[in-house]
Amino acid sequence: MPSALTLRSTVTDVIADHASAFPDRPAVIFPGDNTDTELNFGPMAARGWALAEWLRDELAPGSRVMLALPTGPEFVTAFIGCVTAGMIAVPVPIPDSRKNARRRTATVTHDSGTAMVLAADADLAGVTEWADACELAVRCSTVPDVGMRGAPPSGLPPQDGDSLVFLQYTSGSTGDPKGVMVSHANLLANTSLYFQATRSTTETRFGGWIPLYHDMGLVALLCTPLLLGGTTVLTSPSSFLRQPLNWLRMIDEYDVRNSAAPNFAYERCTRMTTDEQLSTLDLSRWECAINGSEPIHAPTMAAFTAKFAAAGFRASTMTPGYGMAEATVYVSSKAPDERPKVLRVDPDLADVGVLQPIPDGERAVVSCGTPADYDVRIVEPATRVVRPDGEVGEIWLRGPSVAQGYWGRDEATRATFRAGTAGGEHGFLRTGDLGAVHQGELYITGRLKEMLIVHGRNIFPQDLEHLARTTDPALTGLVGAAFGVSAPGERVVIVHEIANPKADLPAIGMAIKEQLTSAFGIPVGNVVLVRRGMVSRTTSGKIERGTTRAHFLSGELRALHMDLEPVVARLVARGQAVAG
Repeated sequence: MPSALTLRSTVTDVIADHASAFPDRPAVIFPGDNTDTELNFGPMAARGWALAEWLRDELAPGSRVMLALPTGPEFVTAFIGCVTAGMIAVPVPIPDSRKNARRRTATVTHDSGTAMVLAADADLAGVTEWADACELAVRCSTVPDVGMRGAPPSGLPPQDGDSLVFLQYTSGSTGDPKGVMVSHANLLANTSLYFQATRSTTETRFGGWIPLYHDMGLVALLCTPLLLGGTTVLTSPSSFLRQPLNWLRMIDEYDVRNSAAPNFAYERCTRMTTDEQLSTLDLSRWECAINGSEPIHAPTMAAFTAKFAAAGFRASTMTPGYGMAEATVYVSSKAPDERPKVLRVDPDLADVGVLQPIPDGERAVVSCGTPADYDVRIVEPATRVVRPDGEVGEIWLRGPSVAQGYWGRDEATRATFRAGTAGGEHGFLRTGDLGAVHQGELYITGRLKEMLIVHGRNIFPQDLEHLARTTDPALTGLVGAAFGVSAPGERVVIVHEIANPKADLPAIGMAIKEQLTSAFGIPVGNVVLVRRGMVSRTTSGKIERGTTRAHFLSGELRALHMDLEPVVARLVARGQAVAG
């Protein structure tokens, strides 16, 4: 661990150390169409300290300050200003015209008790309109140009390792978003762990496009290099979504060695990059390509590696990882310089909670490496009995990166962050994720809340969704949501987006039913095809299966085609009647 993190107990002290030791070293680079914007450690800290003085004069210590800012210099200044002033930063998506973003951000404002929202000049009018429309008693402001200070202002409240740096609100993919309380000690421990696990150095350039309100963007791409004295290159999510090649070009042109993205980003790059574009790339210097934040699909990793080998991408660079906001972000990842490990297992045993490797097994699960700096237990959720290696249960974690709890939710904090096993071990975080440890390595199999139990078998929705996507070219690159309804008994429903509404929808629906029923050995009798964008997703791209299920049962889901079992159709009809 670098000395700055060993000797200092707060993020504020570490930033001050770096600003003094190497003020002219680039901290953050924002690529531009014509000119890049570069923040060096000295001026970056000086702007943050000046903003901290302004915040100190405007708000009480400990106030929550919402950062509704795009990826750019203002976000970095605002984040450092909040940390220095003893305020608690609350990064959020900009509440623009998207209903999901407006709704979620209003929920976060209420839950956190936010005192001020900081927005960019171009967004202030829209943010103010949103606050008024939602009847939020919150002050909206731009990040003021307050110049620079040569040192942090005096008269600030004392801070230590237990002081909070920010609230990281969960995605809300399985419930209402909750504010994870991340302390100085949590952030320093986790960034150091991630830095060491990926064998990075201060010369390793980080970079990516993940939004900074997402834990992967904030901690892995910004805070890790910032606190370790390195450099990061940050571009906007819209740049990637508009053209995935922009991400790969950034990695090549700016010599980025460590980047991270969800599984869908690698799939999107594979599908949308042409051979001509491929010939212009050099990815041979990319050392760590973290694949995380959602279930990792082994065929996606293999396809990306095979395609971009022509650009110098190495199989050992692909780095499946596991993390979550409640553990600051990083838990584990594949060891550098090794190929990803994919375990082929007996699907029948996997469905009853045992990972039994067999040659040519039909089910593939991906290793996320061996967690360091954590105590890991695999626990049977109902009995809290620790399960042996090779058996699936809920993943429990204990260690210095585990956050303090949920803001303002004592009961949820006790239930999630203070768990104890049947054997008397205490102080564990219940992740809500299911997985197993096999030969010391961690394998993730799904989410506890989303697992379907059909005819005594455990079925994970992402497995159904991945296979459905391969059924017809009209489904490629789009998303689906699989869930269960009680009608009576558990009935599987899959809602999937389709690119061409004029395709043979009945034939495609029937093909999905037949393929899933055959592959999983369970009846899949309900298929709904919808237009692109109709499957509900969080701001970070995770599928909101519960929300999609609610829209389906209430009759709110506008379908292009429905092929339903009669008992399920009656449920939907009742929901439509109630809604009407």
